[in-house]
Amino acid sequence: MSYAVIGGGNTGQAISGYLSLNGEKVRLFTRDAERAEKITKYGLKVEGVYSGQVEVEASTSLEDVVKGTEYIIISTTAAGHKPTLKELKGLLEYNQSIIFIPGYWGALEAAQILGKDIADKNITVAETSAQPFISKTDDKGTVSIPKIKNNVLVATLVTQKAQPELSLEFLKRFPHLVTSKNIFETSLNNSNVVVHVPISIFNGSRIDSAQPFEFYPEGVSPLTVKYIEKLDEERREIADLFDVQTKDILTILNDFYDTDYSSLYEALPSLFASGAAPTTVNHRYFTEDIPYGLVAISEIAKKSGVKIPYTDSLINTSSLFSNEDYRNIGVNLENFSFDDLFSFGGIAERT
Repeated sequence: MSYAVIGGGNTGQAISGYLSLNGEKVRLFTRDAERAEKITKYGLKVEGVYSGQVEVEASTSLEDVVKGTEYIIISTTAAGHKPTLKELKGLLEYNQSIIFIPGYWGALEAAQILGKDIADKNITVAETSAQPFISKTDDKGTVSIPKIKNNVLVATLVTQKAQPELSLEFLKRFPHLVTSKNIFETSLNNSNVVVHVPISIFNGSRIDSAQPFEFYPEGVSPLTVKYIEKLDEERREIADLFDVQTKDILTILNDFYDTDYSSLYEALPSLFASGAAPTTVNHRYFTEDIPYGLVAISEIAKKSGVKIPYTDSLINTSSLFSNEDYRNIGVNLENFSFDDLFSFGGIAERT
């Protein structure tokens, strides 16, 4: 199989290293010319759960990277989905598959931007609920994967009343993934958006003043966890509209890491005992989880008439705190009706 991995950061390098270690043909796209040159010349050293030295071809030419590949894995930040899709639109070939890792509603954005090209070129569009690899790169040729997530959901976009399937070869290559019902099950089971944002906002002054602290052990409090649980209830209420299976955040985390914590207050600092908090609001906990996570949930709630005060309050407060209009820059579903959304999930009618 051949893969194009788009995004040269932590996730993109981890995926490229993992695939190369398993003998797959991989080309990595990065906008950083120096990074592309280094990786192509020296390869990647993979450490942690997987280990080894691999050769990886990296390039700043998106056309060269995706040409002739079977699978296009988009591992950019959520903000990178739209510009990447716009560049891909004229480059896609027949029968290719696009997989967003992780999703952050990438499949719906693909439906908006690629339009009828998806059906005309028989493109399979898929997304995952999370990234399977916890990873960090030193940008000097080493990518560390200290931990992996299992039972990560993956689903495909339904088009013209048909739901394509990812190949068995792809799923065997990523045993961390479990197929799910539809893209609402994947994007609405993203645990990041309801965990990262409350902790960040309730520790906002520490983050704004660049005060160092451990995000979970020192940033989590009983009231913060209660707010996370309320936020999680609203996420699951929206999921119920689409008749998809969701799990509470505690269950998701226990499934990911094969643990059996009895409370979220116990689980968060125990699972993530180390990890520095952001030192600026220009961090993905703000710039990704709010506009490409919570905003999408809020937009669906508006279309359905469901009230979600904890989610909306958090979006509004974080926008005012950060002086950033997260609703404006986030996932935009204006050109989709509620029935359109149902069709992308293969749901015949509202329940």
